[in-house]
Amino acid sequence: MRIIIRLTIAFVILSTVFYFGYRLIFGPFEKIAPPTNPPFFSVTYSYFFNTTKINAGITIGKEIDEDIANIKKAGFEGVKINFAFGQNNLLSDKIANVVARNGMYTIGQFIGHNTKPKERAFTEDELTQWENFVRFEVKRNKNTIYYWEVWNEPAMTELRFRYGTPTEYLELLRRTEKIIREENPLAKIIVTVDASDRETTVFTNDFLTLGGDKYFDYLSFHPYNNNDSAIEETVFKNKMAKEINLVKEYKLTKPLWISEIGCPDSETSEEGQAQRALMAFKTAYENKIPIIWLHYSDRRLPAVDGKRGWGLVREDNTLKPSYEAIKSFISGLKKTS
Repeated sequence: MRIIIRLTIAFVILSTVFYFGYRLIFGPFEKIAPPTNPPFFSVTYSYFFNTTKINAGITIGKEIDEDIANIKKAGFEGVKINFAFGQNNLLSDKIANVVARNGMYTIGQFIGHNTKPKERAFTEDELTQWENFVRFEVKRNKNTIYYWEVWNEPAMTELRFRYGTPTEYLELLRRTEKIIREENPLAKIIVTVDASDRETTVFTNDFLTLGGDKYFDYLSFHPYNNNDSAIEETVFKNKMAKEINLVKEYKLTKPLWISEIGCPDSETSEEGQAQRALMAFKTAYENKIPIIWLHYSDRRLPAVDGKRGWGLVREDNTLKPSYEAIKSFISGLKKTS
């Protein structure tokens, strides 16, 4: 009996320490009311910090607060952040908390392509671990995250993000969807499969033929160019048209979402980046399709495939023309509504 009492006391003490320690570093647990509509204009955000900082917890909190406040000032309604399988996601939890505190919605993306060989799906043991990971994060963020994207570009072998065959991805999605519905019935699920090129079209057709549309709420796509990262208006609009036709072909009732689009200034000037961003946002708005820009800050995102400058702010945290262009566009819409 004494052992049980001691264990109970130890558990209570440890739980209390964890609870207040978490609150001390990451702030109070926030709540935001369930959305009536998805955030129409959003931006992806990641935080990469210098591990040599002595007072990392406080510094991180201050910098994230400033970044999210600037995202809010630009008029964005949502912030997309990653939750990585097999890694500590306390920082992502922190960001989601700050996003909710600022009255915006988080789009959480479950990723795991760096934890296994690219050519295969998870083993059964890995699937069980994945399920535990999903359940933990959805439950923890039940009051702040109402949108979850399952994997990043599962159909795209060329970009190294593919998840097995369409059948194997469907199994991952089916298990993930079940857990999300159980832990947060108000949450919505996003899946990125598209008809942007031959490879993704074959995967997408097989996935939808297998009945994949039963397990998600939003069908998303990433309308980049095939050969480079700079957005080209004709290509962008053609890929949007293909996705709209895909919905019609399969008689889907799922709304579309551009869950990632961006343009590095290493492939164009900052002014060119701003022009392309404005084109993308205007086109998405005209077609009533929510859009998520990649990425908020050059300082927060390292080079991707050797290309830098994806952000709306520079490495020194000064605003780029793209930030101002998007802010002005969103502001103009609010004034006329």
